[in-house]
Amino acid sequence: MKKLLLSIAFIGVSFANAQQHFCSKAKQASMAGHLGHQARTSALVPQISHELKYDVKFVHLMLNLERNTKFVNGGVKTVATVTATAMDTFACLLHLNHTIDSIRFNGALSAFTRKDSMVKVAPAVPLTTNQSFTVIVYYKGNPPVGGSAIGSGFSTGTSTSWGNQVTWSLSEAIVAYHWWPCKQILTDKIDSSWVSVTTDSLNKVGSNGLLKNTTIIGNKKRYDWQSRIPINYYLISVAVAKYKEYNLYAHPLYLPNDSILIQNYIYDNALNNTLFNSQKTQLNKMPQVLEFESKMYGMYPFYKEKYGHSMAPFGGGMEHQTMTSLGFFDYYIDAHELGHQWWGDNVTCKSWGDIWINEGFASYTEHLVAQYLDPPNFATNLNSAHNSVMSQPDGKVFVTGQDTMDSNVIFDSRLTYDKGGAIIRSLQFLTNNDSTWFNTLRGFQNTYKNSTASVVDFKNYYQTFTGINPTQFFNQWYYGEGYPTFNVKYYFAPNTAIIKSTQTTSFPSSVPLFITPIEYKITRSGFPDTTVRVMHSNAIETYTFNMLGTPTGVICDPNNWLINKVIGPAVDNSLGLHENGNLFSTITVGPNPTKGFFTLANDQNIEGKAEVFDMTGKKLLEKKLSQETDFDLGNYANGIYILKISDTNGRERSSQKIIKQ
Repeated sequence: MKKLLLSIAFIGVSFANAQQHFCSKAKQASMAGHLGHQARTSALVPQISHELKYDVKFVHLMLNLERNTKFVNGGVKTVATVTATAMDTFACLLHLNHTIDSIRFNGALSAFTRKDSMVKVAPAVPLTTNQSFTVIVYYKGNPPVGGSAIGSGFSTGTSTSWGNQVTWSLSEAIVAYHWWPCKQILTDKIDSSWVSVTTDSLNKVGSNGLLKNTTIIGNKKRYDWQSRIPINYYLISVAVAKYKEYNLYAHPLYLPNDSILIQNYIYDNALNNTLFNSQKTQLNKMPQVLEFESKMYGMYPFYKEKYGHSMAPFGGGMEHQTMTSLGFFDYYIDAHELGHQWWGDNVTCKSWGDIWINEGFASYTEHLVAQYLDPPNFATNLNSAHNSVMSQPDGKVFVTGQDTMDSNVIFDSRLTYDKGGAIIRSLQFLTNNDSTWFNTLRGFQNTYKNSTASVVDFKNYYQTFTGINPTQFFNQWYYGEGYPTFNVKYYFAPNTAIIKSTQTTSFPSSVPLFITPIEYKITRSGFPDTTVRVMHSNAIETYTFNMLGTPTGVICDPNNWLINKVIGPAVDNSLGLHENGNLFSTITVGPNPTKGFFTLANDQNIEGKAEVFDMTGKKLLEKKLSQETDFDLGNYANGIYILKISDTNGRERSSQKIIKQ
């Protein structure tokens, strides 16, 4: 979900220049004053959890709605199967604002009880494991104000920019029950869903899945939307207004002979005005974005149905499955919400504490789109996120305890969105192989499709697929707080670059040292620039690089993989003096980085030995020094190794890192 910080009058402003994430800012603002309500709602969940002994298979919302009122009237049919040994009570949530006219359980009128927003029905005979049943709740009422993470669960309003009247739903995180009777448990996805809305014949209704029928009923029309793909309770949606369709088609790589409909419901008076034409320009980019995201994450998960948008007068967007709701069209908002169709809709967070699965990856999607489809704005996009994170010294992505019911924490702009998205890109850097990385993401999507996943699920999947243990990474960047600052000094001589980096952290009580790979870009006279990847494992690291030509400059983290600040780089001649004062420093090593083979050139015929160790301290190779001492790491994995040179008395006289890549 993504929300707008700025007034809609400023729709021409690029998202890349915003100081706070559109999605989060309005979510937090709209929740002010409603946290007490949300706390009361969340308190109901433990009370009814023991009653929810069923798995929802199908829901059919059969409602009467209009564009200029939020009054809801109709019925909702639920088909489910029993998951417990026996079930003597059916329970669901429906807000007290609604009057229940009647409930039918397996076709029979049934008595029911209500306590706050909890509704209970006792079947005539207790049901047993795997037994199927059907409940229809007939009700009417006006949904309450507020409660949603981005406004109200169900609203009516008028667009201040276009003047259109709209009624729309926004159920995230736990207010679907504000407008329809439901089971609000993330881990129970609904296998299939239908939404039928009867409304004034001038209106159109946008919803999930495919529009199967439009039926004229007097001066009204009924719109029948059907989806046969699993969906979470908060992603079922409706939007009612005087719309016209503006349809586009995408042709992903995996569908060479077919296309995906991008079905857009646009305010009917906006198609020809100047303001909308600028929005139409953004919409026309969506086929390319859908094709690109399908390439990165795997086929668009709902390709058998559609993707689309329904306009509504609120800031930003909400990723309703197959049909995002949004206030206007913006390239990065559109890309973010589309990214949610994989991260949030196809694979949904297992709990609200796992919101990183949804919002972190949708924010990372923006960086990918900027990098590959909008390169001129890539650096600005990334720097904006990093600067937001570093505007404060602390803060973690991890959400736990009571915070999982606090929208101000769940949808925190700086941490959930900006830091959440940025550290995914850092994990890509740790992986150090884009083919492996994107295959990991595609594999995770395929493994957890139509289901839910936790952050731990992703961490474990990543480790299994890549063979890389990410525990240290997650402890530092996801569970930990703060960011590193690298104070970089250097000394250059012909064919040699010495870089000294001293790391401090912004919140050392949480993470005293970020142990991480990092890159340095070294410019050279007469030769192309070279970027070296090294490991920063200690507070102070000194790297010596032997290379052709004379180095002329150095850039720390040139590709901005890490959230970090840099002091310098600055010249430090003492690094050169230290090296020149040591006779063993006349021994040169090259090439470094190496493909495996490297040579020690010992023009002074210094006696001693050279040893190569891995990063665990295990000695791999040892040779006596000669004028030219050759080593071959061809049988060892790419990575960082330590070369130590000792004199004839066994005293270590110099050491440096060898990079095999």
